[in-house]
Amino acid sequence: MLSGGSERARSTGTPPYTSYRTFKTFIQDLDEHGVPSRIDRSVLTRFSGVVGTQLMHALRFLGLIEGHGRPTQRLKELVSAHSAGHWPEKLLELLRQEYAPMFAIELETATPSHFNGAFRKAFPAADAVVQKCVTFFLYAANDAGVKISGRVLKGRKPRSLTPRRKPAKPAYAHPQEIEAGTSEPQPAMLGIEAKKPSEVLLMYLDPNEMDDEQQAAVWTMLKYFKSRGL
Repeated sequence: MLSGGSERARSTGTPPYTSYRTFKTFIQDLDEHGVPSRIDRSVLTRFSGVVGTQLMHALRFLGLIEGHGRPTQRLKELVSAHSAGHWPEKLLELLRQEYAPMFAIELETATPSHFNGAFRKAFPAADAVVQKCVTFFLYAANDAGVKISGRVLKGRKPRSLTPRRKPAKPAYAHPQEIEAGTSEPQPAMLGIEAKKPSEVLLMYLDPNEMDDEQQAAVWTMLKYFKSRGL
């Protein structure tokens, strides 16, 4: 059983709002390199300042670190479970403790309004933050094998719960399809109009598959494209 977490009730605080992929990447790093005596910026060098701050918040809420970043026994057990292949079971145990109000409802049959109402009541926060908190919870719950109502997941299913889409067809022809004698690529004969680079970029991206740093890089690139009218 997970132990070592703070005895205080964290249900009144804001849950993790970093991406679940960032959290899982951090756990994998600890699995590979060992749990240090202290979790601080020197351990989070692969994450940007904002992402590192969000990750530290997540670790505190989940009872994985104490004051001054000292790892709890709970964190050590979770990392051990990852390396031993018992990740879903330990993660589920953790989620049931820290998101107890959500497990008090029938997640498998809950309606969107019931689910959202319960989440906002248990973890009140600004709308934009709540949406990120919900996304983290849904990804974590999926990873732990929790069955969530399809109505709740509709439109925001974690990738692993959604059949993989076929890649979108390119907006431009393959070099071999360029008409002989022309110096500029011609739009592919796909029945669609040529798109701007920014539109093509968005066609291939799924924010739910990126961590916070990757999303920030993409939005920066999009802003550049738009500033150039591309």
